[in-house]
Amino acid sequence: MRVECLYRVSTKGQMDKDDIPMQRLECRQFAQSQGWTIVKEYSEKGVSGFKVSASKRDAIQEIRADAEAGRFDILLVFMFDRLGRREDETPFLVEWFVKNGIQVWSAKEGQQKFENHVDKLLNYIRYWQASGESEKTSVRIKTKHRQMIEDGLWRGGKAPFGYRTVHKGRTGRKNRPLYDLEIDPAQAEIVRKIFDAACNQGLGIHRLANLLNSLYPDPEKTWVPQTIRTILKNPIYTGRMRFNDMLSPVQEELRIISDAQFEFAQHVLQDRIHKRYRLDEDGATKTSRCGAALLSGILYCGHCDHKLVGTYATKTRNGKEYTRPIYRCYNGAIHAKHCGGQRTYSAMKIEEAVLTIVKEYFRHFNDAVDAVWQEQVRLQLRRNQNQRMTEAQYKLDNLQKQQKSIKQEILKSMAGESAFDQRVIQEMFEENAQAIARVQKEMETIEQEKDEADRRLKQLMEQYQHISEWSEVFDGASVDEKKMILSRLIEKITVDRDYHITIYFYITLDQFKESLASLEKVTIEERQPLQNVG
Repeated sequence: MRVECLYRVSTKGQMDKDDIPMQRLECRQFAQSQGWTIVKEYSEKGVSGFKVSASKRDAIQEIRADAEAGRFDILLVFMFDRLGRREDETPFLVEWFVKNGIQVWSAKEGQQKFENHVDKLLNYIRYWQASGESEKTSVRIKTKHRQMIEDGLWRGGKAPFGYRTVHKGRTGRKNRPLYDLEIDPAQAEIVRKIFDAACNQGLGIHRLANLLNSLYPDPEKTWVPQTIRTILKNPIYTGRMRFNDMLSPVQEELRIISDAQFEFAQHVLQDRIHKRYRLDEDGATKTSRCGAALLSGILYCGHCDHKLVGTYATKTRNGKEYTRPIYRCYNGAIHAKHCGGQRTYSAMKIEEAVLTIVKEYFRHFNDAVDAVWQEQVRLQLRRNQNQRMTEAQYKLDNLQKQQKSIKQEILKSMAGESAFDQRVIQEMFEENAQAIARVQKEMETIEQEKDEADRRLKQLMEQYQHISEWSEVFDGASVDEKKMILSRLIEKITVDRDYHITIYFYITLDQFKESLASLEKVTIEERQPLQNVG
């Protein structure tokens, strides 16, 4: 009898020196005891019999081909679940082999036959049970990983770029050392450079890859765009580990970048539009050299509300070619779209007007909001909250004293020594308990309001800090850096005929003052134009 053997382990960690010796030895000994000849052996290393369908397992497909060609008589496995653990597939796979004249044997469980209905039922039950065990194992593993994430523990594997693994004393089963993450200073500096270039200089993943390859030449490591994208999307750099859609609590010792910078990086990745242009001989596009770029992405046509595209126009005068940057409404170029605005606008006119308003915005903002005012608001907020909490605590103390007296009166009543009726005492006790519950609820509300006010105040102070920092570097920034600052400062700019421009800031000076005073969050729906410029 000619035998083909199949050995399988679900993970590489179950192998011994890149082999599956235990299954191999058992199957060989069993074949020898039966007087069979092993003609071929297949090994699946790190292949899940539950997650991976038989149609996608190369070894199974090769064995099926051998069966159809009549190259063997018996398929031997260590246990039947090595063939698979899928209740909707593996029983029928076994039945297929038997129907095609191949005996299916297990070194531990014997032969699987299909001589009657009971055999078919047992075959199905075996893999139904194996499937259930795999599901239970999956649940246990996922639960363990979620618990590790909740506890802020590294789940293992290769450390993300920017970190290294160190042993800090944790051990697992059999005293196996478990590792934790810590920041690698040299790599962390590169991570900060990546986020800074993406968020503040407007570099895309391809330009970033070229930049890093030029700054850090390494014959063994080449930066590619997908690596950059993976880094920009990984929340580990904010100190949060991730498992599926679950994030761990923030671990400040693992933080490399701020939450605000990470959130803006996600916005940049999602909102970036890739365009293809004809390349000139120097490798740069003519649009990138001659076209308008500063307001791309935030400039809209005031008539049809479509984005204006930064490009260039070419004219020939006295035999010499001239180019000028423009913003074009391609919607207006198509009459069927019914756009009543201009088709093109001078980039110089629009950008000069916008930059003038932005500089005024920075000046007024810094003049009106200073650190002294911030501190005054913070202190006043604390005084108001502390006063309310003190008053509530005073009420609670008095009510608890009353409750103690009522309890003493209840004891007297039970002994027949009280001058009050038991029903009256009961009503007094219930009213007192309700009053205590109301005051405790009020104190919880005050505490929640305090936390919410702190969160909103922190948010406003971060907004102020960002705007203040941008105002300091704006004049000396490059076009790419100015573009990124404007995209974080301005939600939208519209331009109508005759260059009537409307700028929608994410937060105006008046809105900031109102928000700081009332601690009410400014939403997109509440944003208003700062100023119209003709």
